[in-house]
Amino acid sequence: MNKELSLDIRKTATVKINLSNRIDYANDYILELLGYRITEFVTHPPKIICHEDMPDIIHDIIGTYIMNYDEGIAVLKHKTKNNDYFWAFTHYKPSYKPDGSFEAFVTRRKPLPTKKLNGTIEDMKYQISKLYEILKGIEKHTGTKQAERYLEGFLEYKGFDTLEDYYMSFFDFNKAELEEYFSINEQTPDKKIRRYTNFIDIY
Repeated sequence: MNKELSLDIRKTATVKINLSNRIDYANDYILELLGYRITEFVTHPPKIICHEDMPDIIHDIIGTYIMNYDEGIAVLKHKTKNNDYFWAFTHYKPSYKPDGSFEAFVTRRKPLPTKKLNGTIEDMKYQISKLYEILKGIEKHTGTKQAERYLEGFLEYKGFDTLEDYYMSFFDFNKAELEEYFSINEQTPDKKIRRYTNFIDIY
């Protein structure tokens, strides 16, 4: 039976992706989570960690953000090498060298916060999973283009301009809080972490 893993709030699962959509770097924490050695992981496309529940169109949209050097947020379901899984609140943005030239696209993954939520985590997972299931079914029967058209109609009906707006509707973050959340590390005081997650969840 595959199990759902919990992410450590004090750690950040980080991956760097180049413009050829290949993994250039992964930190120790995400390799530990996934069960891969670094030699098994780098140079692969990031879909190596995509859970089979994830529709292709979602990753196509994120890929478009990457190619356009845009910053974004997503709620993604990942699978490990032994087919366990975890949900991640994911932030992706371009990284630049000191001379201003593009270096890589950095993706940072944190647990879904138990505070700063408009509702509950289980409700959010249910709603997002339901959308992904519909998109997967459309992709299977009529292809990715039709899934894209359905998603456009879904977002319009729900009142969102973009997929990121839909994801962020589940949360109550301002820009400063969002950066603070993704910057939490082992030195972050418990008091600050309590703003985003129930105290019991950080141990």
